[in-house]
Amino acid sequence: MDIDLDLVQRAQVLLTMDHPLSQVQDMLIREGYPREQVAELMDATEAALNYLVPPEAADGNKVGIDVFDPYELSGSAPHQIDLLLDKITGRVILLTPEKQETWRVAGEVRKAIKAHRASFH
Repeated sequence: MDIDLDLVQRAQVLLTMDHPLSQVQDMLIREGYPREQVAELMDATEAALNYLVPPEAADGNKVGIDVFDPYELSGSAPHQIDLLLDKITGRVILLTPEKQETWRVAGEVRKAIKAHRASFH
């Protein structure tokens, strides 16, 4: 479905004013934008925001790590956050434990954290 450019621009304005997505959706519908376009835009916006900052990392104390295989770089597969690193505790959370590469990178991150902590004690 094609989404009206005015709708996208209005949604951007409302989102920059820190309104939650559900409130932006209600406001846009009340302003007369087509319900289907608003719903599609909000779904796409939520998916993009969840990719950039997974719900688990929304507190700002976690860093998302995207592990990608150099052989898959040319593919059209969407990138995703594979690991979350808690900046306070140093805990590493695997979001894609089914990938062997995620385990390898998690191990390397844990070693780096341990070495970093040892240098300060």
